[in-house]
Amino acid sequence: MSILSSFSQRAPNKVFVAMLLGTLAGISYTLVIPLVMNVLDPGAASFATTEPETVTLFGWQVSHYRFALLFVANCLFILFARTASQVILSRVALDVTTDLRTRMYQRISQAPVAELERVGLARLVASITADVPVIVAGARLLPDLLTNAVTLAGVLGFLLFLSPSVFWFVLGCIAFGVVTYQLPMMLARRYLIRARGHLDHLHEGIRGLVHGAKELKLNSDKRRDYADNVLALNERLVRETAKTGMSVMSVAQNYGNLIVLFVIGAIAFVYVNYHSMGPAVLAGVIMALLYVTAPVAALLNFVPQLSMARVAQRKVDQLFGQLAHEEVEDDGAPRREWQRMRLEAAGYRYPGRDGEAGFHIGPIDLEIERGEIVFIVGGNGSGKSTLAKLLTLHYRADSGRVTFDGVAADASTISGFRRGIAAIYSDYYLFDRPLGVDGEAARAEIERYLELLGLSGKVRFADGRFSTLSLSDGQRRRLALLVAFLEDALLYVFDEWAADQDPAFKAVFYGEILPALKARGKAVVAISHDDRYFAAADRVVTMAEGVVAGVSPQRVATLPASAPAAAAVDLA
Repeated sequence: MSILSSFSQRAPNKVFVAMLLGTLAGISYTLVIPLVMNVLDPGAASFATTEPETVTLFGWQVSHYRFALLFVANCLFILFARTASQVILSRVALDVTTDLRTRMYQRISQAPVAELERVGLARLVASITADVPVIVAGARLLPDLLTNAVTLAGVLGFLLFLSPSVFWFVLGCIAFGVVTYQLPMMLARRYLIRARGHLDHLHEGIRGLVHGAKELKLNSDKRRDYADNVLALNERLVRETAKTGMSVMSVAQNYGNLIVLFVIGAIAFVYVNYHSMGPAVLAGVIMALLYVTAPVAALLNFVPQLSMARVAQRKVDQLFGQLAHEEVEDDGAPRREWQRMRLEAAGYRYPGRDGEAGFHIGPIDLEIERGEIVFIVGGNGSGKSTLAKLLTLHYRADSGRVTFDGVAADASTISGFRRGIAAIYSDYYLFDRPLGVDGEAARAEIERYLELLGLSGKVRFADGRFSTLSLSDGQRRRLALLVAFLEDALLYVFDEWAADQDPAFKAVFYGEILPALKARGKAVVAISHDDRYFAAADRVVTMAEGVVAGVSPQRVATLPASAPAAAAVDLA
């Protein structure tokens, strides 16, 4: 989608008015030359005014007052038309900015999770925070672009009226200058495109600096290595490519600013030797060319900004093309009830790289019923988390199928089934409020859960949000668990939830919370390495190399002595 089309689709009438006013402003600019030339005596060498019609205004004598009034009115109209055009389009630009970002928000929220993981956080953030403002900044140039283009066309028309031969000479010179101007600009654009690509890597490096601060803090050699070979390297690549691009662009811009001066010199010192031209015509030509210097320079100076906007637009379009819309027919479907979930020869393969096949799990046959607890265990890279994402319908099986009471989770049903699933993964994100829940109506329930999870003295719930998220890792997981309780889901999936809990609360989780969920008829799936608590599970599913290596009813006969044996937690 082009920059102008984004504006015209958002507010076609306003854009039309802005463009019309810009056009009229350009025409009015053009009228300045004939107005001034009309009051000058073509026969006088000094071009002094000779008309006797004068009036006194505020103590000043004004010659040719009719033309003076017309001149002032014309200038005031230019002020009004150009200002109105810029204000209208600037206001539309803010609306377009919001629309572009909203489209990106919707595209991200509607994209498959696998696509978001493949694209990466750095590219998404860079497009929202860097590309969109550049696109809008380019679009804001449109009124001035049009005004200067119309002014240039009007002045060239005036030259055609004065001398057709001069007009064609000037037009040819300007065309030659524009073509030669584009050559360095093309080179500059290539460097700017490279700089924008390096910027994505720099954003990823900054993300690593923030999220990996704890790891880097422990070792100065690691910090130095990361600073030199990641941050500094990407900064240097961005800096050097941007410097080269902007330097070449500056050369092109200054060359463009001198194009009209070169034309004036060619006419004054060369053209007049081969063509007959009176003093009045020559004066009019030189005046028109001096007048057109600013529009030509402005038009050429707009090219770099428009080029950067085109680069940003291309990056956004590429991102939109990569974020496919997930095939879901009714995203607002009500929750579908079920008793038994089945994976029938289900499999999933990650995209490969450099011609190599990606990691694959399956075929997997697994059945999970409400009112039971299933643990998923296995070594690193065995496929536990991928299996969990198939169960939570974050990943769509690319072979086999997932069914609920015999109904396949497809485009027409998946939204309703997802509404009955709650999950806390190891890379979970904790929002500052319970979403999709009337917080005030659930206040009593939230406060009870805060007390139950040992958070009542650390977190308060007020004005529909939690008072703080600055908690320890274990406490943040408890708060995420509280939000999951509020959803009253049919299936709960926990990915190493207890890994950051102290021994006492770990025992509460396995010995009380999971049995309490089971007692309420919930299906519970937990990825765990805590083998001393495997007795809490009805079944233990072992994953190895992407397949189910075994399913055992129970690996340990009894829970550890430190873990309560009964479901003492009241989640009702």
